[in-house]
Amino acid sequence: MSEGALIPVLEDSRLRPERTPAAGAAAPLEEVRGRFNRNVVMTIAARVINMTRGVVLVPFLLAHIGLQAYGIWTTAFILVSYVGITTMGFSSVYMKYAAEFQARREFDRLNSLLSTGLAITVPLCTVLFFAFYLGWNGYAHWLHLPPAHAADGREAILIVLGVFLSSIAFNGFGDVLAGCQQIAPTQVFLMLGLLVEFGLILLLVSHGRGIRGLAEAYLARTLVDDGLTIWWAWRKLDWLHLSPRLVRRESIRYVLHFGGMVQFQSFLDIFLSYFERVAALGLIGVAAAGLMDVAKKWQNAFSSVPMAFFYALLPAASHVDAASSEAERKGNLRKLYLSSSRHSNLCTVAFVAVVAWWSSPILHVWLGNQLPKGQMLVPLFVAFSIGMQWHMLTGPGTSMFRGMGRVYEEFSYSIPNVILLAVTLPAARMIQGRWTALGIGIAVTVATILSASILMGRVLFVLDLKLTQYLREVIVPGVVPYCVAGVLAWPVSRAVAASGRWTGAALILAFGIAYVAISAAILFRWFLMREERAQMGEYLRRATAIFRRQAAVTA
Repeated sequence: MSEGALIPVLEDSRLRPERTPAAGAAAPLEEVRGRFNRNVVMTIAARVINMTRGVVLVPFLLAHIGLQAYGIWTTAFILVSYVGITTMGFSSVYMKYAAEFQARREFDRLNSLLSTGLAITVPLCTVLFFAFYLGWNGYAHWLHLPPAHAADGREAILIVLGVFLSSIAFNGFGDVLAGCQQIAPTQVFLMLGLLVEFGLILLLVSHGRGIRGLAEAYLARTLVDDGLTIWWAWRKLDWLHLSPRLVRRESIRYVLHFGGMVQFQSFLDIFLSYFERVAALGLIGVAAAGLMDVAKKWQNAFSSVPMAFFYALLPAASHVDAASSEAERKGNLRKLYLSSSRHSNLCTVAFVAVVAWWSSPILHVWLGNQLPKGQMLVPLFVAFSIGMQWHMLTGPGTSMFRGMGRVYEEFSYSIPNVILLAVTLPAARMIQGRWTALGIGIAVTVATILSASILMGRVLFVLDLKLTQYLREVIVPGVVPYCVAGVLAWPVSRAVAASGRWTGAALILAFGIAYVAISAAILFRWFLMREERAQMGEYLRRATAIFRRQAAVTA
């Protein structure tokens, strides 16, 4: 997802040595499977903590700083994401080529890549920060900051921007660890940083620091996360060596070719991810942007869990692509794609089905008296849930394409999405007669569903994968949670509507346990493959053994 010349990287012999698996190397799929599973588990744990933190904080922040200030805070991250897009291509470059070079034991080239990346990103991020700092008056006008929040909004945005850019500049260490499939420890450091940020937000905001307190907590989180990641890289990668003398033209070519395309695609991704909030901000106002963030908070939070598969899939796909023989390459990648798509989709559906069907009781319990009146939040919740489901189906495909070096294939999602938005957004305005948050949300959802379908079709074509097999192994199992959540939707809504917030939360939890049990039983009986049943049985045996040991110690 990036800018630069649209050149198929795999066709450039200067960038891609011929595939020659190392002598005596394990089969690529077997070699990466253990690390992939461990990386996914730890990434999911970090995402769950981040998801819980985000969901819990929204009612707290709305009560302490209000919807307008909350809208400014979410807008700050829209802004810094666009400013930081100039360095986004580096992350995928590090991850892809670290996996590829490690598979071939080419550590000198890996050191050259990281040295070159740091030599570019550190001065670039520094220039970006000072350009924004000196040109603040122009940007402030675009942000529409209310006079009551002009001073604290400026300070918070500048802090967030500085932290964000410094993190991007030094993310190379974590990305190289990810490329070497050492994702698990970086996720532990992320969890520690998130917990520090959560505690500081509660402390600082409750003591009146407002948006400034949010920015200061974000700074503390980044210092913990990035500091520990850099320390771990130097400790564990015994071949790691950085030097200005290792800055080479070859590494610059990787950044310009592969990184350039990733960067432009990342720009389109961020544009599409924040489009509904940007559109609401410009067409309606800052409160509407905050409302859009609230309506998408649960979906974004839950989507971070299946994204653990995508994060681990890129280096795994790159490793398999580099280590496989030409005859085995496509078959190995096809198996990896189907497996990750199936499991990530089930993970997505497990959350999204509940959010889509139980949106009214969830909002009643979650926001209580802070629930915005007359803002059509329930249909927005449902629309964004459906859109998120389709969007997440594209994740395994984009990760596979990046791992294979075919970043240009990702344009089959982003470009149609932009074109479709140019049609659906005016159509929503025409139908409703004015700009509304609901109209913008539905327009974005329709464009997302159609463009996601186009990308998935492209993935099936590239991997020579039959649509019937994809539907059978990936899509059909995901229908089960939707059906179960739909059956339980009416009793959940009735029970929660007649209850207070805490009683309603207990009822949602109880129905949620029933939903999980019924869905799991149906999937286990009719949809899981033999090896998946065996693996689930092994997990249950381990969990039971741990529980028995703990019970014995307690007794």
